[in-house]
Amino acid sequence: MRQEGTWDEEKQTETTTIRTYCGVSCNLTLHVQENEIVKVTSPHDNPVTHGNLCIKGRFGFQHVQRRGGD
Repeated sequence: MRQEGTWDEEKQTETTTIRTYCGVSCNLTLHVQENEIVKVTSPHDNPVTHGNLCIKGRFGFQHVQRRGGD
């Protein structure tokens, strides 16, 4: 989206969720534009991760499932 020039943070929604596939339970904020996750951050006020992601959270993108079975 950045290369295409369609990146627009004002059009993005944010949803905070809990990463459940490990015992740390990192909070993730998913930034979504046009029904696609375009960025993932971690809230700075999270008492467990303090704005960072654990190693599984940083590299666990393959666990995100696309709608429609893609």
